[in-house]
Amino acid sequence: MTSNTPDSTNTASIKSLSEFVKLNPPAIFITDANSDLIKEIQQILKIEADGVVGPLTKQAFTEFKEDNKLEFPLGLGVTTAQELLALKGNEEVGSDKEEDTNSAAILNPAAGSRTGSSMKLPGGEIVYANQYIVEGVPLTWGEATKDCTRIPTSSEYVANAIRMAKTWGGVREKFGSPIRITSGYRPPAVNRSVGGVGNSQHLYFRALDMQPLNGDFRRLLDVLKASKFTGIGDAVFMGRNKGFFHADIRPGERIIFPY
Repeated sequence: MTSNTPDSTNTASIKSLSEFVKLNPPAIFITDANSDLIKEIQQILKIEADGVVGPLTKQAFTEFKEDNKLEFPLGLGVTTAQELLALKGNEEVGSDKEEDTNSAAILNPAAGSRTGSSMKLPGGEIVYANQYIVEGVPLTWGEATKDCTRIPTSSEYVANAIRMAKTWGGVREKFGSPIRITSGYRPPAVNRSVGGVGNSQHLYFRALDMQPLNGDFRRLLDVLKASKFTGIGDAVFMGRNKGFFHADIRPGERIIFPY
C-alpha cells in the first residue's frame, strides 16, 4: 500500500501534523487519527477543536481537500498534512495585519452581482456565484453550492432553493449581522463523504448550516425559532457543541433536534 492510500495503521501516538510529516507513515482515515492531531486540524479549518471527527469536521476536511485537488476525501497523508501546515503558516504570517477578518476575509463585497463562477440550472438559466438566489436576500448561489460546483439536478431543487432563500431572508434581516453559511446543497456523493444522513434535507436544496460571525449563537437560535424554517438542528446548546446551526424547510410540522 502506498503512502497516498488511506490505511488502518495505528497512528495513535502521532499527535501533530509536523510529527506526521516527519514520520511519513502510510495514509490513514482521519477517523483513525489521534484526538490531538484532529484538534490541530480543526483549529486550522476554523471549527470547534474538540478532537472528535463528527459531521462538521468531515465536511470541512472534505471541502479542504476538494479545494486543494487532493484525492481520498477523508484520507490524511503526508501531502494533505503539508497543505494543512501551509495554510496554518499563511494564517500566522498574516495575523499581525490590521484587518477585520469578519468583514474583509469572510464577507463578499461582490455579493449581489452577476460575477464569479457560473453554472447552468436545469431550466437552462445561467447563474453566478456572487448572484443572489433571490434578489435582495443576502444568500448567493456560490454560498449555497460551494462556488457553483454543486449543480442542482432538478427544477424542483431550484424551486426549493428559492423558497429557502426567501425564508432565510427573514432570518438575516431580523438577526441584522453577517452569518457564515458552512453548507448548503449537497449532491449524494458529497453528502456521503461528509457523513450526512441518507435523507438529509441538504440533498434536496432545503437546508443551510450556519455560524454567526459575531458569536451570538443564543440570539441566532432565538431568531431561527421565530422564523418559518420547519427544521432546526441545534449543534451548539443541545449536546456536544459543534459550533453551528442547521435550518431547513422540510415538509410538515416544526421540529427542533440535536444535530
